Amino acid sequence: MDRRGLQLRRVDALVRVVVCTDRIGALASADAGAALGRAFVAARPGTQVAVVPLASGGPDLAEALDALGHDAVVVRDPDADPGHHGHHDHTHGDEEPTGVDPVSTSLGVGRALAEALAGRPRRVVVDLTGLLTHDGGAGLLHALGAAADVPLDAGAGGLTGITTVDLAPARALVGDTELVAVVDPAELQDMLLGLRGLTSRRGRAAGTDPALMLSTDAALGALAGALGVPDAPGLGAAGGAVLALAALGGWATSGPSLCAEVAQLERTASVADVLVTGADHVDFATRGGHVVPEVAALGERTMRPVVVVARKVDISGRELRTFGVEVAYAVGGGADLGSAELTRRAAGVASSWTW
Repeated sequence: MDRRGLQLRRVDALVRVVVCTDRIGALASADAGAALGRAFVAARPGTQVAVVPLASGGPDLAEALDALGHDAVVVRDPDADPGHHGHHDHTHGDEEPTGVDPVSTSLGVGRALAEALAGRPRRVVVDLTGLLTHDGGAGLLHALGAAADVPLDAGAGGLTGITTVDLAPARALVGDTELVAVVDPAELQDMLLGLRGLTSRRGRAAGTDPALMLSTDAALGALAGALGVPDAPGLGAAGGAVLALAALGGWATSGPSLCAEVAQLERTASVADVLVTGADHVDFATRGGHVVPEVAALGERTMRPVVVVARKVDISGRELRTFGVEVAYAVGGGADLGSAELTRRAAGVASSWTW
């Protein structure tokens, strides 16, 4: 069984299963998917299984893309939260609002990107998940050699009065390299400016001084103007760092969507009998993170049933069906759940599911 996305052929006598799971227990996507795949093969010998790793961000994303054979270089701010694969500006559940930080900077991810670009790769995936900044990517541009009439490495508070930005050195460094920004899927529609913009969302959630909110929003607006990039959905993602990459010709997507594109997952799913996805914990608030909803949407587009496997499930069948999932199975186990144990625990799921 290949861990990469396989193109499945229609064979009437065989069952075709596509496994696209998030991290489960101690297993990242590729290993968790392989463990689940083995359970389905053991339950019904001859079953065809394609394992397609999907991940939101952090080390899991780099590992998933590598397992898919993708040749892109993946970079990330070394100081980004490794356990927070996609922090959204809006406040949900127990999350603390980030507020407006006028001195935070995207300089770290810019330095990582500059180092990667020195090798002239075909594509660089800039993982912005877990990046807590508020500077519209000004620090990133500074690290790539851009210059302005105000400091670009001093956060949004240093952008006051900006009128010009020289992107020529940054564009020369980028050259023909394709830049892909990976952000939290929930941020792909986030605006940079105004009442629906980055500063307004974070500021209102944290009770920030309105004067600071207004000055910060104005500074980010001036940066966007100097870059010649009109506000659009997604530019407010990752503290506005997407703005900088857009000015250099980059585009934004989510980690699961990028993995699916690389694997040509839609084509594989269209000839499958069932899509199996999973996460460590599935409840109504989180819906299992970002991978499970991605696969649920894929199931709706390809008209294939979606089955979820997780260590813990705290959601009803009725609630599952509201976002396109047929059924969810809790397999239990500890946070250190390994490959062999996951296969063993999923045996009942594999043998009970019928087509």
